[in-house]
Amino acid sequence: MYLDSQLLFSQNQKITQTAVSDKTVNAGDCGSSLPVYPLVQITEGFEGLTALTVHIQAADKESPEEEDWHTIMSSKKYAAEEVQKPCTVSFGSLPPETGKILRVRYEAEGTASKGAVMAALVLDRQS
Repeated sequence: MYLDSQLLFSQNQKITQTAVSDKTVNAGDCGSSLPVYPLVQITEGFEGLTALTVHIQAADKESPEEEDWHTIMSSKKYAAEEVQKPCTVSFGSLPPETGKILRVRYEAEGTASKGAVMAALVLDRQS
């Protein structure tokens, strides 16, 4: 699978508590009318969390303030034992009408002593 650096939100980003992705992505950079999928992978298993939920958020402004973000997709709530080892967080394709700017919000319950994620947009999902 090809990962475009312009479509990368997080690359082995350490998460210890609720946080947002290191980067935002301009939805126009996807450059395709084909379905686009969020890909989120736990690259280092979490220790100390009781649960993790991943949200894809959008904003319509070029330089959004915190209150401008709204959630357009959410994963299921993953229990601690589900994210203790590397795994993939599943999402369907982005809705056709998303905001201009996208980010990922990692909603952590508890405080992790370790754990990291990678998140990007891709044109196809690995089976």
